[in-house]
Amino acid sequence: MLRLGLLALWMVAIGLVAPGNGVAQDGDRLLEFHFTPTKRAQIAIWIEDADGTFMDTVALTSSVALRGVGNRPGALQMNSGFRWPFGRREGVLPVWAHRRANAPGAELFPMVIFQDRVSEGFASRTSVDASPDSYFCLSFDQTTTTREALDAVTCASVFNSDKGRFATDDDVRDEYAEPFVGPSGSEIMRPVGGRSVYPPRRDVEGLGLYDHPDVGRFVQEARNVMPNIDAVTMATPAGDVPRTIQFRAPSEWEDGEYSAWIEVNTEGDYNDTYNDETYPTPISDRWDFWAQTYGYPYRGQPSILYRVPFTLGAVIAEYEASAPVGYGSMHGESGDLFPMDSSIIDDPDGAPGSGADRLRRDEAGARFGVFILATNICEEPEPPAICGQDCTEDADCGVGFACGEDQSCLGLCDVEGQPDAIADFSMENHPNAKWSHVVARLRFTVPQTTRPLRQYKVLASKILVNSMVTEDAHALEITSAGKPIQGDGLHIPVDSECSDGVASELLCGPYVANEDGECENGIDVDGDGDCLDPGDIIVVNTAFDAHETEYEVEITATDLCQRQSDPVAASLKTTSIDFTTVPPCFVATAAYGSPLADEIWALRRFRDRYLMTNPAGRAFVDAYYALGPYAAELIAEHSWMRTTTRVLLTPFVALARYLAPEKPDENVSSAR
Repeated sequence: MLRLGLLALWMVAIGLVAPGNGVAQDGDRLLEFHFTPTKRAQIAIWIEDADGTFMDTVALTSSVALRGVGNRPGALQMNSGFRWPFGRREGVLPVWAHRRANAPGAELFPMVIFQDRVSEGFASRTSVDASPDSYFCLSFDQTTTTREALDAVTCASVFNSDKGRFATDDDVRDEYAEPFVGPSGSEIMRPVGGRSVYPPRRDVEGLGLYDHPDVGRFVQEARNVMPNIDAVTMATPAGDVPRTIQFRAPSEWEDGEYSAWIEVNTEGDYNDTYNDETYPTPISDRWDFWAQTYGYPYRGQPSILYRVPFTLGAVIAEYEASAPVGYGSMHGESGDLFPMDSSIIDDPDGAPGSGADRLRRDEAGARFGVFILATNICEEPEPPAICGQDCTEDADCGVGFACGEDQSCLGLCDVEGQPDAIADFSMENHPNAKWSHVVARLRFTVPQTTRPLRQYKVLASKILVNSMVTEDAHALEITSAGKPIQGDGLHIPVDSECSDGVASELLCGPYVANEDGECENGIDVDGDGDCLDPGDIIVVNTAFDAHETEYEVEITATDLCQRQSDPVAASLKTTSIDFTTVPPCFVATAAYGSPLADEIWALRRFRDRYLMTNPAGRAFVDAYYALGPYAAELIAEHSWMRTTTRVLLTPFVALARYLAPEKPDENVSSAR
């Protein structure tokens, strides 16, 4: 946890500009939340008053806030996998979700269900209902859909998904339900209802040919119910990288006692109580072959919660928590907080990153901290004694104060000045053609600033054929030691070595370091020579959603007191995909046993080059997608049918190979 004595040495980091945040005004109370999550953690941070009344959401990871995993088509118990497209994850952050929904004046979101499938347990189409999906995908290669494969796969292609529709009053009256297996092991049809505590997805741009009209309302409905949802959205943070989230308490909040809450969940966090055997994949005729066979049972330990009581006022103070206060419900059926017990792991040495250790301990043992920094502190009725004393430099004034232009000590946030505009901002396509369709290289120079920097905020505009959609660039990445780090902005790690002016691959000079490798006139948080000074050049990889799309990208720097630099912009157009996977050839996959068989690639090439290029061919493909899953499920269950199907497909495969020969490197790196 960051100690008060290190305030003058704030690390350069990313935070979230939450509702009402902007330039700090006199009397504002600035809050910072500190934690280090494990990988793939879904997180909600919020504040309650002394009576337990929900006040505001501070941050919410994009899987819930932007991608809508808590409120989307598909049964709650449906399998999961890398960027799995279906299955309502109502147990992802249930305490936050229900407490927000029960706050004074709060509303529920419309419930999202499949458009028109036989069952909410069907992963494959039973009608023509899908459109391209720029984020979610579904690999029909079993080896890439296991829990162990999550860190080794990618979505290299555009997947076609059913975005669903809102449940109607008729659906509720008719008791529209999903297959659900209860604790006894018996299957029931569980009513879905018409409202949800989670928002629908907000990352769908326009309507696809087979999308329901409700898809066009997803964004507005989410904002109507939760007006600050855009501001609080952050990406799933990198594992084992310290995070700092900034928040400005609204002026109408009275000074007094409050509590900061953080809820953390990770799919597939198994232990002896919660695992794929105690919570297996349901098997019945209400779950199709694809839902049962691909992906993995995701239900591990439920969400874990930490609570930090704090006092809001004209103070500089720090609060922290080291032990969780409880855990949430498995299936999100309530917002109840269950007291910690032996069913949840709290053993960072024996099971690091699991259970309570989804938030890592710092050297002092703390896992979640809140730092309070008031503005205009020297104008309070009883200001600190340091206010107004003579000074020549900031060090003369002590922690939380700075030397003003009149050579007297002021509160750190009351000294005039904003960060300089970022210089030399540029973007280029990733030099590796394999990734250039979604990954670009961003480069800029650290600006001069009066106060330590806290974040670089990046906005991206997608310039489409007939419209421009502006949104936060939630899918930004940084590569550190060869591993991708996702963040809601450019999260600059503090562990990049700087010794004798030689920097790591991520952060490249010119660095100012003394003969001991320590930073001079810069920031050195933990004393090991980490350098990030004005003039240093930062190079990061930025990941976008769409290929062959032009982006306008704007960047600003924000300091500790939320003073922003003037924005600067750069543009880039992502390239086309030079390798791809495609929606499954259901029957052929069942016949040949793998979606990567050479015969299937021949049929896919024929489809893409001859069928998808004309109306009649596309109509045939749509009909195949509607009927293929049924035939494939039957074929997959009988070896003699697989053999017969391969024989019947042989002449068609030969014709496809003749008419649509493979191009060089066409199928390289095709597996997700």
